[in-house]
Amino acid sequence: MDADVATRLGLFLDDLKEAIGARATAAGPLVSAYRRVFSSLADSRGEVSGAEPVRQPACVHLDDCYDGLEGAEVQVIKLARSFRAIEPALRWETHIDRRSAASLADRYADASIVGPSGLQRSRAVEIGVSVMAPETIYPDHRHPPEEVYIALSPGQWRQNDGPWNTPGVGGLIYNPGNIVHAMRSGGRPFLAIWCLPLS
Repeated sequence: MDADVATRLGLFLDDLKEAIGARATAAGPLVSAYRRVFSSLADSRGEVSGAEPVRQPACVHLDDCYDGLEGAEVQVIKLARSFRAIEPALRWETHIDRRSAASLADRYADASIVGPSGLQRSRAVEIGVSVMAPETIYPDHRHPPEEVYIALSPGQWRQNDGPWNTPGVGGLIYNPGNIVHAMRSGGRPFLAIWCLPLS
């Protein structure tokens, strides 16, 4: 990673911490997870990746996601700008081999920004991003680490067999470890950043 990308990545991580921190104000598991993510991040000075950037078909929806942020809160717009500055350096993947829904191949992509395979290497935390085409469901799945999302577009999340939750642009979503969860887009494309403490 060149020095310019490293600088832009640092700004993105600062903006992410600020945007989530401004909303994670009530004591509870979401705030605890947020603090664990950024505490681990501060302690983690992992190596940087030399991997070549890769884009996937679903990335064509990114510009529509950015356009949909007009009128959002200042911290969310700032976060989206700093994400946009690092996006060309990301290695986007579909991970369709992990899912039974092969139809997602052209409609979904994610990228690890910080993590074991991220732009910045870390075994303590994973921070990444997901983009989906309109009218797409990312199906039920689970993973051991708990997870905090910040929505950068309209979208919905569900846990177990519960109702779909619509947090709104800038809204936060907390998934406890190992809970079954899913997400979906509506009439607009979907963009969200996710954070998982790994240790």
